[in-house]
Amino acid sequence: MKTYIVSDTHLNHDNIATYCDRPANFTELIDRNVKQIVKPEDLVIHVGDIGVGKNEGYLNMIAQWPGSWVLVRGNHDGKSCQFYMEHGFDFACDAMIYRGVWITHKPSDILPAGCSVNLHGHLHNVWDGFCDNDPERENDIFSQCSKSGRLPQPWHRLFAIEYTNYMPVEFDKFIAKPDKYQSRGPNAETKERMRLKREASDMLKSAVETFIGEGNVGL
Repeated sequence: MKTYIVSDTHLNHDNIATYCDRPANFTELIDRNVKQIVKPEDLVIHVGDIGVGKNEGYLNMIAQWPGSWVLVRGNHDGKSCQFYMEHGFDFACDAMIYRGVWITHKPSDILPAGCSVNLHGHLHNVWDGFCDNDPERENDIFSQCSKSGRLPQPWHRLFAIEYTNYMPVEFDKFIAKPDKYQSRGPNAETKERMRLKREASDMLKSAVETFIGEGNVGL
């Protein structure tokens, strides 16, 4: 038996494809990857934000997924824990300790005694910045992490499905190799991508200011 982690699947959430620069078929990708990776004897801990829309749609999908499933509810999971246990999950809670790891949806302010790290979701691919219409653009924790390139606490570990190729990851591998999944901060490739993005934004801003300064507004 293996234990896997996944989070912020946001199944059928069209807007998240825009906000987090996901491929249009991300729901199908996640569905396919789970079915290919997880075996019937495995355990999967979902760290919240299952899907958006009618519960029947994405919960019916999850009911077809192999393995035993535990849900740590996220801010988009508005039903009771009992509801989710009656609709596909073997157990549901708001936080849990597993193998010395404190698991919550949002980054925790505390680390319980005996825990080494806080595994959480919620922040998505925060190291890649935000699109202009992202509602989280001015959210304090999102903007702070994006600007600083680090999480609030050194013991925070972010699971962002955008950085795992829309796949669940083995729990032990995720904890042992955090930098492989950018769970402590951006890797070199992401840093370079953001540098080029900032340069392009600065060039566009400069061009607009020059255009306005030459009196072209209103022409």
